[in-house]
Amino acid sequence: MAAQAPAPWSIRSVVFDLDGLMIDTEPVFEESARRLLARRGLAILPRVLQAMMGTPALQALKIFGDAHGLTETVEELRVECAQLFAEVLGEKPVPLMPGMLELLDRLEQKGIPRAIATSSSARYVERIMAPHHLLHRFAFVLTCDDVKLGKPCPEIYEKAAARLGHGAGEMLVLEDSPNGLRAAKAAGARCVVVPHALVPLDDLAGADAIMPGLMAPALLELLGV
Repeated sequence: MAAQAPAPWSIRSVVFDLDGLMIDTEPVFEESARRLLARRGLAILPRVLQAMMGTPALQALKIFGDAHGLTETVEELRVECAQLFAEVLGEKPVPLMPGMLELLDRLEQKGIPRAIATSSSARYVERIMAPHHLLHRFAFVLTCDDVKLGKPCPEIYEKAAARLGHGAGEMLVLEDSPNGLRAAKAAGARCVVVPHALVPLDDLAGADAIMPGLMAPALLELLGV
């Protein structure tokens, strides 16, 4: 467990990652990848899924294709993965992660500005979040469409701090992946990681804190909510 600073921290905003942090899409991605590989008589390499986590789709698919020895282009893999994602998802909305709504309510009550910074595309964000009617509760959403270099590069979090109008050091980033953690810390932000089952815990040493959930009492104390 990473060492924690005295609570509450002095922060002016909270920036959320999306997949695996706000919304439980990682199992859908994993099953989509499993089905794609099963068509080719292959099995998932867990280390590859971990390397992909938190990165933009095209970057992730290149990692995926190269590691599994696939001959398809990144674009061909993107199309097939999108079809499989829709197939796995079906008609049901992807559920929010436990505690997401409650944490959002508390931040709003305290008047703490909130934003989203995700490696997913704007089109994907609109589609996956539409059933939950939450996007209007954030000051803005930054996606892979807004940056030249995706996570683990710090560009998206540097842009988030600029949009929020203060230094990155006054921003708390909530992440679930090592790549997201690296991006946040490289930007100069504090970063709390809320890992899920697919996250390699040994790769989170740089986190300011590691929490078991979005409503963990220690996280609420750090946030002063």
